[in-house]
Amino acid sequence: MPPNQSPPTSSVVTRLGGGVVAAARLCVIVPAVFILVYFLLAVVSPQSFVHVWVWTERAVVSAGILGVFWIFIRHPWHSRRPEGLTHALLVSVALLLPALVTGFWPAVIGAFVTPVLVAGSVLVERFRHA
Repeated sequence: MPPNQSPPTSSVVTRLGGGVVAAARLCVIVPAVFILVYFLLAVVSPQSFVHVWVWTERAVVSAGILGVFWIFIRHPWHSRRPEGLTHALLVSVALLLPALVTGFWPAVIGAFVTPVLVAGSVLVERFRHA
């Protein structure tokens, strides 16, 4: 591919909003869907192997939280975010459910960090421009 052409995007990425918006949504969707995989694997696996699936779910949730937080760090101000990114970042509070399922308390607390920062940045920007 020539260097001046953008890479082709898949239809899934396009339907999720494209670019950074799709990445933020995937950071929330993947851990939520992985709960089903986690339960299925925990049911069919031997009891001694279940802790591996618990830690795998915890790693997936942590990756989702860190991914959303990284996206917020890259786009901290509401007026400069791509359309739909603020909503995707606020919805990241849904990562609370997978964190609670595995009882991973750092992730339970971390699930609130990005939505609170996003709401705070929106409020700061509104009061600054009011």
